[in-house]
This record gives sequence, structure tokens and C-alpha cells, in this order.
Amino acid sequence: NYSCAQNADPSDCDSYFKWKGSGVAKLCYGPVDGKTTCSSTQVEGCPPPLTCADLAGRTEVAKCKKADTDDCAASFYWMDESSGLARLCYGPEDGETTCSATKVEGCTSPTASPSSAPSSSPSTAP
Repeated sequence: NYSCAQNADPSDCDSYFKWKGSGVAKLCYGPVDGKTTCSSTQVEGCPPPLTCADLAGRTEVAKCKKADTDDCAASFYWMDESSGLARLCYGPEDGETTCSATKVEGCTSPTASPSSAPSSSPSTAP
């Protein structure tokens, strides 16, 4: 079980969190009042921390609200593919009957051919 006091670096509490699912996250902060460990607070209604890397393997849909609610996390749509702006679907959140969406920026199409994708190997050009 994740604990801010045990798992988070006390010199950098604010950069640690634990995603608990269903829009609930535990955020670390502090240390406070002379303590040497981080404290935590639970927040609700949060979109999951998604990045462009989460586009891989997702199916493009018209809108997240139209995606299959059993498969929200497997869907996304482009807001503006040329500028890398996408919305990743998640949920549905408690009490909702449709998938929710969170915006990510600077993405490249997960369907781009490997030749157009940036290479992670070092360049051999002079």
C-alpha cells in the first residue's frame, strides 16, 4: 500500500502521488509542522495522469462521450492532429454514463510509420 510518509522523498513531496482509480488520487505534500516525512490528502474528481504515450494501442473515436463505456481507456480522439492535440478517454466517472476526456499536447500519431517516428537510437550522421 502506497504511503506518502514511507514512499515519497521528503525533499520533494509535491511531486509524488498515488492514483487510486475512479477519479480519486492521493496527493503528497509537506513536510509540515516539523515532521520529517510527507503528508497526504485525498482528492476526488481528477482525470487520470495521462500522457501522449497513452495514445498507443487506443482506438480513435469521434468523441469520448460516444465511446463504449466498457472501454473508455482504449479510446481517444484528435482535437488537432497536425499540432499534436488529442483527448484521451477515461472513466466513466462515478455517476456518469459516458466516458470523460483529458487533453494531452505534443503527441504524434500512434499509427505513424516507424520511418517517420523519431528514432531513440543515437545518430550516426557526422
